[in-house]
Amino acid sequence: MSTQRSDALTLAEKLAEIRIDNISPRALKVARAGIIDTIGVTLLGSLEPPTVVLKKALAGGISPGEALMFGTDRRVGMLDAALVNGTASHAADYDDMAHAMGGHPSVTLVPVIMALGETLGSSGRQALEAYVVGFEAECRVGRVVNPHHYEKGWHPTSTIGVFGAAMAAARMLQLDVQHTATALAIAASLANGVKANFGTMTKPLHVGHCARNGLFAAQLANSGFTANLDALESKQGFFAAFDGLENVDRGRMLDDWGVLLEAEQESVGLKQYPCCGSTHAAIRAMLELVGRGLKPENVASIEIKANRRRLPHTNNPDPQSPLAAKFSIQYVTARSLVDGAVRLHHFENDAYVEPKVRELIARTSLAAFPKTANAGTHEEENEFAADVTVVTKDGRTMVGSVPHALGRGGANPMSDHEMWEKFSDCATRLLPAAQVADGFEALQRIDQCANLSEITKMLEAGSRS
Repeated sequence: MSTQRSDALTLAEKLAEIRIDNISPRALKVARAGIIDTIGVTLLGSLEPPTVVLKKALAGGISPGEALMFGTDRRVGMLDAALVNGTASHAADYDDMAHAMGGHPSVTLVPVIMALGETLGSSGRQALEAYVVGFEAECRVGRVVNPHHYEKGWHPTSTIGVFGAAMAAARMLQLDVQHTATALAIAASLANGVKANFGTMTKPLHVGHCARNGLFAAQLANSGFTANLDALESKQGFFAAFDGLENVDRGRMLDDWGVLLEAEQESVGLKQYPCCGSTHAAIRAMLELVGRGLKPENVASIEIKANRRRLPHTNNPDPQSPLAAKFSIQYVTARSLVDGAVRLHHFENDAYVEPKVRELIARTSLAAFPKTANAGTHEEENEFAADVTVVTKDGRTMVGSVPHALGRGGANPMSDHEMWEKFSDCATRLLPAAQVADGFEALQRIDQCANLSEITKMLEAGSRS
């Protein structure tokens, strides 16, 4: 094991500086919102097929414990809770996003924080602190490897999120710097997830294993397990194996340290629509046209333009399932025009084959933004942008344009009312309305909670396996 300064040790030392008393109000607000949002989509996701099938596959093998398996009244071992709840949190693809990470930051953190926090009897303030440091860890690693990591085919929510999960767990366990660095090094060997499985049940399973593996890494480090602290930067380490050292920039890990926490960045946001985040700009562009009076029956053709990085997993003009429809930019754009909204029920039952929507999809073309002289910078700045051009039957051309925006956050956060609407829409499919309201109110006051189990008891779903 290396005794020299390593990236894992350096990151652990820097993260040790972040404590609840020096975290800004803005970062704490983001953390609170991320926890609320993730618990809402986890309750929703507990009813989704990937979670149902996973629990069936695990039947008889789940250990008893103190951690709530969301969607039930059953308390299980924290590793099992992290696996199941992590899968559920990503199953509906309604979870938040962060540009630096290149994925969904909160689903790798909240299942770990809640499962471990319940078991340890941790407070809400400890949960918020663990969230912020976990968020920082995964985004800092993401800075080093993205965008190459994402383009190569890795699923960053899982492959990078495992470092956030390990860091959050390490903070909940109050590990010192050395043991925290070891947890990060162990996590490097537990990273997994390829984008080839997007649009299938395996995608949310990536997140379940990420949460479990990150928690497991911290538990192992806490128990004295060893790892090579050079496991990130070694010539046969994480950066080299996943991306090639020539394709990463290790210096970016600590760029601008102390200026703004990653949770305070503008490129962090909650999802407004229950589908792949790479489609959201096109949805908003079409809704802009709907607001200007566009009707489905008047459309002759639709052209969508988006960043080339968004297209490999969203160019699906013939989705064959509700899950696949979440990854069809053509479907969600057409759905936006037909209904003036994109809601949960648009990805249920046979909604994806509705004739009106399919007719519009047949009139839709898709292209990448053209490259420019400064293509790298331009693509980075417009990675989550879209233009939608509609030619009407009477020959008019209407253009909707949405600049780079990752969900709702930064200067344009969701209001408490909007957060409540999303949370209740997700949770009332499982829980009585009064129980949902009480749970939401308790989560809004999580910083005042002495024991996280006080909140989870309010979110139990009755007798469900």
